[in-house]
Amino acid sequence: MGSVPRAVVVSGLSGAGKSVVTRCFEDLGYRCVDNLPLELIEPLFAHIWQVPGPPWVVVLDVRAEGFAGAFPDLIARLRVAYPDVQVVFAEASTEAIVQRFSETRRPHPYRGMSLPAAVARERAELEPVRVLADKTFDTTGLTPHELRAEVAARFGSTELALPMVVRCESFGFRYGLPPDANLVFDLRFLPNPHFVPELRPLPGDHPAVRAWLERDPEVEETFSRIRDLVAKLLPAYRREQKSYLVVAFGCTGGKHRSVYFADRLARDLSSDEWVVAAQHRDRDREG
Repeated sequence: MGSVPRAVVVSGLSGAGKSVVTRCFEDLGYRCVDNLPLELIEPLFAHIWQVPGPPWVVVLDVRAEGFAGAFPDLIARLRVAYPDVQVVFAEASTEAIVQRFSETRRPHPYRGMSLPAAVARERAELEPVRVLADKTFDTTGLTPHELRAEVAARFGSTELALPMVVRCESFGFRYGLPPDANLVFDLRFLPNPHFVPELRPLPGDHPAVRAWLERDPEVEETFSRIRDLVAKLLPAYRREQKSYLVVAFGCTGGKHRSVYFADRLARDLSSDEWVVAAQHRDRDREG
């Protein structure tokens, strides 16, 4: 993983993945500015180097009038004044770009001509920009996930990266699965406080319900195994650029066992590496 520059200029062909690259930088902790007029670039860079804070990404492309012709002199001046600045260029095959525009139905910046002709014109005009790049990403055969991984490998930093958000959610199977769950654990095989009259009206995060559940060795063994599994998986998800993870626990009604597990796991996982929260979707439902 390379050193983190103070500022990165992102450019490239329309449809080559600049927006994916930019979102990856944002996830890594960079502050991003897109499509700023060229006359504001040098004042912005003066601000970046004068004011402490996170590194910046500035996206420049053919949407800025006169960009291709002005860029070589602009970047030359910036590199003299700010030697740390780096340039990233995103490109892809004409066939891949044409397919992406066809699928998204977004207009190419060079309207009034066929897509292949527009891509060819932009590629020729941006060649002086491409040759000045410190890093070129050819996104032709890359999924957005793979592109994010390449950007993170080159420009990521443990100190900059935003912590992954982990939500431990409880739910009742009778009301359906949470649509955004990544990991789902079915707890309906465990002893059910619903059948204990004095515990039935109490939720799973009530001390009396917790004490009742924790007396059962099967509950303790199940929780311990799930906690160890999730704790082992979290670094792997983080390495794969996962920014948000939902661990869902389900029981019949979502009031007792699932609430207990979600609440307890959220407490056990809390650390500086993850932002952890518990959410109880069906805990307070009537019935």
